[in-house]
Amino acid sequence: MRKGVGFTLIELLVVIAIIALLLAILVPSLGKAKEHTRNILCRSNLKQYGLAMRMYLDDNDCRFPTTNIWLKSPAGGGYGAFLREGDEPDGVFWPYISSYDIHLCPSFWPAARGTSLDPTIRGNYVMNSYIGNNSKIWSDWLGAGVTGVTKESEVHRSTVLTFTEENAWSIPNYSYAPFNDTFFTIGNSTRLIDNFATFHNPPTRDRSNPDGGLNAGRGNLVNLDGSVDSVPRAKTPDDLDRGFRLAWPKKKVQ
Repeated sequence: MRKGVGFTLIELLVVIAIIALLLAILVPSLGKAKEHTRNILCRSNLKQYGLAMRMYLDDNDCRFPTTNIWLKSPAGGGYGAFLREGDEPDGVFWPYISSYDIHLCPSFWPAARGTSLDPTIRGNYVMNSYIGNNSKIWSDWLGAGVTGVTKESEVHRSTVLTFTEENAWSIPNYSYAPFNDTFFTIGNSTRLIDNFATFHNPPTRDRSNPDGGLNAGRGNLVNLDGSVDSVPRAKTPDDLDRGFRLAWPKKKVQ
């Protein structure tokens, strides 16, 4: 009579191999599900940004906030002050959306890890620099005397973006500048300046390939009408021009 039946070495190895195979199948799926959840939360944050902009405009004669100090005034002057851990923001937009969690996309730091960006930064959304700021725009790259808009009534369509995201790094032939201030000055096919983030739904988490991985995903944005959208990485001159048009508030460049 046999007192017990044990597993043979081969049987144990087969079981281990099956478990390893299942983990290999499940782990990437779990990672994608986690990133999908982060993306949903990010889009929710931008939706609340859209509502906050609507409230701000209603309370301020439909004038946009100043694009460089909308959330926080920089110490000693300057512009584009980041929201950092422990700050008590005093920007005009802060009272309308004063929860720290809403200012930081949960996908941002997993993508930005390893860059030179200050790790205490707790806000990564940037405001369209072609709206507000007394219609002044950064540099004269669009020509002498070209201005943006100051009031909502000057915007020619409701789908002009108000806030979006940038990468914490630049990409050759796509963006000249990384996320280095709190406003968004997108260029076009003739002049690369800022550009949309590419870290949402990337094919891989690798950043070394300038045309793939984290450099080939999408970026989220919210429009003046409160609608939230996403845009893919621009790959052609036409794509770059279309990206500029998403942010330019006038019917023509003038």
